[in-house]
Amino acid sequence: MLLTAYERALAEAPRVDHRHRIEHCSVVTPELLSRIQRLKIAVAPHSYVFEHGDKMEAYGPARWDWMHPNKSLLDLGVIVAGNSDYPVSAALPLLRIQDLVERKSRAGKVYGAKQRITVEQALAVWTLGSARAGFMEHRIGSLEVGKLADFVVLAADPMNVESGKIHQIVVEQTYLGGKLRWEHGQAPAPLSPN
Repeated sequence: MLLTAYERALAEAPRVDHRHRIEHCSVVTPELLSRIQRLKIAVAPHSYVFEHGDKMEAYGPARWDWMHPNKSLLDLGVIVAGNSDYPVSAALPLLRIQDLVERKSRAGKVYGAKQRITVEQALAVWTLGSARAGFMEHRIGSLEVGKLADFVVLAADPMNVESGKIHQIVVEQTYLGGKLRWEHGQAPAPLSPN
């Protein structure tokens, strides 16, 4: 129904770079993925198997590879954004990135192995993918001259640790606008408009 509504809206008021969006996109079919690609929809699928894998049980193993289709969407060239769905799952980007890579519940069961993505892809989803979904890639999402310089310094490289330990990487520092705002072991610094 949503894709049909987008099709009708775009037929009535065409826009080349509209980036209409779907949050969650929980269960798909090849036909739905094809329509998403054709319509150039941006998608922010769940990445909360760690906390909620057991809820996928009711859909059955045949559907697990069609749920939260991050890999399928990336393979089709669709803009994919990060999503914690807080407060349904923890707003912990490193855990969400781990979840995209492993698709493993807290109990250790894998749900939808065909939708696993690489650490590099997961980092891109949470940074530049999210920026692109909101028309902000010129300001945020990557470290480039002229961008806001909002970033964290991690104690380890997520691409060089065991995937099941990505969520354990310590955030050493947080920078906003290129200014150090927080260091590990300190209380969060108050934000100011400057």
